[in-house]
Amino acid sequence: MSEETASGRGIAGLVGVLGWLVAMAGAALLGYGIYLLIYSNFDIVANGPLVASAAITFSVGLLCVVNATIAKAMIVAANNTARLSGSGVAAGSVPDPTTGDDDLPPVEDATQSDDQTTAPADGDETTAQQPFEPAPYAPSQPPPPSIVPDTSDPRSWPLAIDEFNVDGHLAMTLEDGTVAVETPVGWRRLPNLDLARSWLAQQPR
Repeated sequence: MSEETASGRGIAGLVGVLGWLVAMAGAALLGYGIYLLIYSNFDIVANGPLVASAAITFSVGLLCVVNATIAKAMIVAANNTARLSGSGVAAGSVPDPTTGDDDLPPVEDATQSDDQTTAPADGDETTAQQPFEPAPYAPSQPPPPSIVPDTSDPRSWPLAIDEFNVDGHLAMTLEDGTVAVETPVGWRRLPNLDLARSWLAQQPR
């Protein structure tokens, strides 16, 4: 079997080498034919047969290479199959799972094992019947801190540089970037406009 495999692979390799030689010769002739065709202003009558023959030669060479490659793969697969079949592994050498001769512990009855695992003891009845209690909900983020405005004397605040309206309240931008908002109980100073809007939204209407 090994001699037949070696000879088969040798023949396939020889065919592949010859195929490459034929393909390279066809490619050279095809290039030369195209050159003559262009040089003769595309005289198909004079140079057409050469181009066609070169193309056929190139195709035949490629076909030989492909066939040789497929033949090598088939020979390798057949050789591997022969090695496996001749390694002495027989169907009778595989242990029968139903005889219990594979040195494995016996399989217990599924119904008995289920009864033993599911039946609770007398002292475990309260544990088995205890209802499920979900864990208390914990918020992922703490609530935002309350905004405390500045209620000091407005005469000590920085000078106002802009005047505008915030949610129906007169507001002023001070020199340090803070915002002063007029409320029914007086002026309130907050760090920025966003906090001023948030603080006004928290106030009772």
